[in-house]
Amino acid sequence: MKAPLIRPWASGDEVSILEGWNRIFPAQDGLPERDLSWWNWGFRDNPLQKTEVVVAEHEGRIVGQYACVPLPALSEGEPTTLGCIVDAFVLPEFRRAGGRPGLIIQLAKRLHELYCGPRAEQGVPGHPLLYGYPVPIWRIAQRYLGSEMVRDMDLLFRELTGGFVANPLPAGRVVEELTDPGALVRVADELWAAIAPDMRFGLVRDGAWMSWRYARHPGCRYRFVLVRDAEGGAARGLAVYRRGAYAVDDAGIVCDFLCPGEDDETTTALLHGLERFGIEEGVPVLVTVFPQNAPAFLTFQRKGFLVGPPSHFLVMNSFGPHVRWLRDRWRFTLGDSDLV
Repeated sequence: MKAPLIRPWASGDEVSILEGWNRIFPAQDGLPERDLSWWNWGFRDNPLQKTEVVVAEHEGRIVGQYACVPLPALSEGEPTTLGCIVDAFVLPEFRRAGGRPGLIIQLAKRLHELYCGPRAEQGVPGHPLLYGYPVPIWRIAQRYLGSEMVRDMDLLFRELTGGFVANPLPAGRVVEELTDPGALVRVADELWAAIAPDMRFGLVRDGAWMSWRYARHPGCRYRFVLVRDAEGGAARGLAVYRRGAYAVDDAGIVCDFLCPGEDDETTTALLHGLERFGIEEGVPVLVTVFPQNAPAFLTFQRKGFLVGPPSHFLVMNSFGPHVRWLRDRWRFTLGDSDLV
């Protein structure tokens, strides 16, 4: 068999990529088949409006892909970008094409050359960091790409029993469901402006990102808990909720949590709203993830959440920052991922 041609994505490849993706993943992980709206959302309409995909082409057909979604981030107050690795696949009959260590590694190395590090071929500087959750290919990624584990993603969970809300609404806060897309952008911008100065390392969570990641997602429905000041009506916190499968088959997933200053009353009010969502939808448990050294990891335990075993771990390929440096600084949520 002639080895496939490895090259950057070109307009029109997405149709063949989706055919390959839908041949592999629905049977493997239970996700629904994807369509062009999903492709456009992630690889065309992402916040940086960039497509960063490497493909393997054989006789006019795409037989493999390695891709990242480019995202805006902050590192010690300075703007940067990260790439989230998603949707990597090679059709089974081509996995050994071109010899060992396999076509998926060849695709990954080419993506690194094109979009990563200080000598990136497609724009300098490239991403200082790629990250992902590569459970199926972790061993070969570690061996052949130098991938490193940042940390386990320990699960925080709270069972919803008895149909009552355990976290009472503090007297100084008002909770509402935010449904207007324009208001979501305004509120997220306001809260992000308060959070950003304290961000050591992590993705930008402003209004544009929140709108793209959640409100305009083509395949998932998210709900938004907004907490306001009871007196002046100012936004104090925002949480993102989705019913779905993460660690358990049916859960209320806390995908994102914006609470400037780790305000205890606002945290309690946000959890009050999230519990109401979960009880209303009949889910048995709320689940979420924070870094173990983040204040929210301990705060959620104080509010009744327990710590369970991780179902995923966060992995990186660094072209600059050291993994130890990142462990101390990286703020992430499940919304950083394609898992929820």
